[in-house]
Amino acid sequence: MKRRCEACEQTGHMNVHHVRTLAELGSPGPTQPAWAAVMARRQRKALVVCDTCHDHIHAGQPTTLTA
Repeated sequence: MKRRCEACEQTGHMNVHHVRTLAELGSPGPTQPAWAAVMARRQRKALVVCDTCHDHIHAGQPTTLTA
C-alpha cells in the first residue's frame, strides 16, 4: 500500500474522502474542483487524502494535486 495522499503526496495519517455517486462530482470544466476531476477520470467514489487536503476539500478550498 502506498500510504501517500493522492492529492499532495504527503505521508502520515490518511482519510478517505467519499461521494455517494459519481454524479455528485459535478460537470467537467473549470468550475469542477481538481480533486473531483481526478475522481471522475478514475471513475472512483473514494480518494485517499491527508488530513490537510481532506479539510480543504470539505471547506471548498483548492487542493494541490500531483496526481
